[in-house]
Amino acid sequence: MKQLRNDRHRLPLRPQQSGIALMAMLTLLTLLGLYVFVGQLSTTQFLTARALGAADALAQGRDALIADAIAQPSISEAGYLRLPDLGVDGFGVAAEGGASANFAGNGQDRSVIGKLPWKTLTSGPLRSQGECLWYVVAGRFQRVVKTAVFNWDTQGQIDVIDGNGAVVASNLAALVVAPGRSLGGQARDLADAVYSQCGGNYDARNYLDTFDNTNALSGEVNYFTGSTNNRVASGNNNKRFVMAETDFYNDRLVFITAADVFDPLIRRRDFSGEITSWLDNAAFQAHLQAIAVTGSKGTDNLLCNQAPNPPFCTNWKEMLFLTQLPTPAPISIDGATSGNCSRVLIFAGRKGAGQSRNDGVERANKDNYLENPNLASFNVPTAAAANFSGVSVFDYRTPATDVVRCLP
Repeated sequence: MKQLRNDRHRLPLRPQQSGIALMAMLTLLTLLGLYVFVGQLSTTQFLTARALGAADALAQGRDALIADAIAQPSISEAGYLRLPDLGVDGFGVAAEGGASANFAGNGQDRSVIGKLPWKTLTSGPLRSQGECLWYVVAGRFQRVVKTAVFNWDTQGQIDVIDGNGAVVASNLAALVVAPGRSLGGQARDLADAVYSQCGGNYDARNYLDTFDNTNALSGEVNYFTGSTNNRVASGNNNKRFVMAETDFYNDRLVFITAADVFDPLIRRRDFSGEITSWLDNAAFQAHLQAIAVTGSKGTDNLLCNQAPNPPFCTNWKEMLFLTQLPTPAPISIDGATSGNCSRVLIFAGRKGAGQSRNDGVERANKDNYLENPNLASFNVPTAAAANFSGVSVFDYRTPATDVVRCLP
């Protein structure tokens, strides 16, 4: 009987032991699932942090380039972007971090690729995934070999497409590029011990994608083939760069538009001051009163060597309109009536909605510069009416407003 009682006491222990084993298994599975989840979360966090790190470096590089362009002492030099770092100093000796001087193969309106000139910009080396940033400057925005005319209507020659070939952005002034991991064929071996900060070499094909043209999306690679280190455009046409995340493209890009350059440039006080000085210069006004009024804007005979600042005049002459009034008459300036004018001079404002100044035909059309009443009244050589109005001083807050002068 004693033995039987002991057996009866033991019988309930069997399901209890099975329950403990089940709980242990569930706990183990939970811990395993949690481990996998945490592992995935860490990978996601790593990828996110890497993307954020690239974005931060790109933003710093972009801002440094724009700030440097705007900070030039002379308003006539402001707005032009530095050439990239091409791995040599002004004497052709290996060096890193400095913006390039002129070099063989460079030319007017030629776009150039190299590394971000961090030493010139005083930004320090900016990196993404351990690689220093690269930089593409459109030929019309480079400051070494200047384009013929440089103003807020100047178009860059850089376009960006996505993986489907659709245009993402066009006529950009510059790109800042964060190279991704090395892809097949790319060699990033140290070319010279002097490149101690960024390391590697200066062949764009080893950093910007894709290395093999057979893998190119829409036939485009992110460098200029056929030049030393694949760094210089062969002409002044637009070049398309690919922004995609594939097995053959992993470059991250940030854009610099013409507006990114000229929005802060026209805020400089000396920009408005230079326009006023130009339009009010007595010798220049005498020149305008003496020349024949010809061409679509009436300024074909205008000579910039008669202006107080010839380089500024050359760049901004496109904004000037000159006409002869049928008979001397007043115009409206700052809402007040002027004295009698024999001629009217207009500095047309920034293009507004519906206006386009992309080519010579569009730039010859007064509709793309003037608004009424100036648009309706302006004509060459003689105005259709004396109904002109505008302001005396350019204001960046209302950049499309025409600045006008009465020439007695």
